[in-house]
Amino acid sequence: MENEECLTSVSREIIQDYNECFLLKWLAKATAYQYDKEKNPGGIINLGTAENPLMEDVILERLSRPDIHAMDRDLIYYFKTTGMPRFTNALATFLTERLRAAEPVDPNDIVVLNGVASVLELLGFGLAEPGEVFLSPSPYYSMIRTDIGCKSRSKCFDVPLTEEMDEGETTPFQLTVARLDRAYQKAISQGLTVKGIILINPNNPLGDIYTPELLQDILTFAKKHNLHVLMDEIYALSVHDKDASFQSVLALPNVPDPGRTHVLWGFSKDFCLSGFRCAVLITKNKQLKTFLSLTSLYGAVPAPVQNMLKVLIEDKEWLDNVFFPTNKQRMAKAYILCKDLLEKLGVRCHPSKAGFFVWADFRPYLKTKTIEEELELFNEFITMGVYIVPGTEMFAIEPGWFRIIFTLPEELIVKAFKRLELVIKEIRQVSEENEPDIEPCKIS
Repeated sequence: MENEECLTSVSREIIQDYNECFLLKWLAKATAYQYDKEKNPGGIINLGTAENPLMEDVILERLSRPDIHAMDRDLIYYFKTTGMPRFTNALATFLTERLRAAEPVDPNDIVVLNGVASVLELLGFGLAEPGEVFLSPSPYYSMIRTDIGCKSRSKCFDVPLTEEMDEGETTPFQLTVARLDRAYQKAISQGLTVKGIILINPNNPLGDIYTPELLQDILTFAKKHNLHVLMDEIYALSVHDKDASFQSVLALPNVPDPGRTHVLWGFSKDFCLSGFRCAVLITKNKQLKTFLSLTSLYGAVPAPVQNMLKVLIEDKEWLDNVFFPTNKQRMAKAYILCKDLLEKLGVRCHPSKAGFFVWADFRPYLKTKTIEEELELFNEFITMGVYIVPGTEMFAIEPGWFRIIFTLPEELIVKAFKRLELVIKEIRQVSEENEPDIEPCKIS
């Protein structure tokens, strides 16, 4: 009886999909064998999971204050599973102000769920039939595929962005409507039904910020083809470049198709609270809201968590004078450190303006520039005790790029790069004559 198969075929497919998910697998391994200066100095330094411990002291101090933990009777009973009114009202005010919305966000358009992953999962169920696809500019955060389609069986259809620029493009990895249209036509030619576009803005892993003009053009393209647009803005308030600014799709004065434009945001990144599991969907689509009101029970955020977050987002003095300026300052410093250390290794990186990551070019250290060789380099980094994400695991079409998380304490970043340097030095010793253009590196 113990070995008898009791799961359905769908359950077995879901298990297989999750087991094949690179980020989930290596999060588990990096956590199980995590570096600790005293307890596990030979452990893995995790530069692969997008979290921001730089603000740990600030957020813990605020969460320790008595007002955060105030309780009342409403918090111990069942509640509206799409979000308690006190919380959705506070969110509407907060998001209207922080995302500079063109018109006030309506609390009735807000759905609260336990993470952007849960939002994407339900959008996959609600908007697409099995086998239908969402256009997804690549490289992109690879869990998107799992989130949107693992259970719903909808899929992502990649829109390849490349370092080599097409005619009319001005920057590497530039997203254009022309690239979207080519992918759309390709999907249609393969007999697929395209249901929508998934955009991560600011972009993960590139750190790019899309211009309002590009957003407007994409929304116009989407309306032309009756496509939903899923705008993942989870890094909206994590801009570290002092000369850059983010504009939400909510700030656009004329959204071409409001009923098919859906905005996702959460507390995991901008508030460094991935453990709180709380995200927001803003949608004007009445049918979708009806569907979510009936299914949100399975992804509801506990009432006490909603109340704690309400206190945080209503504390404007703390947000404006402590949290946001400190976060931006620390992120900017950490990004510069990571970028400088990469340069010392002879590694270029794509200029990042927002988010927790650097898109780093290790192609000079690949001889044949194949996926297999990229994985070999990844395994060498792991053996040396550093976890960074290979670019092809984020669906980059050219092997050799890696995503590196820089939002860690300086001591940890420096130690990780010393380990990376050992790998690079070994590669140089084996085949120095193949890379004469790269100067020897030394990280002090």
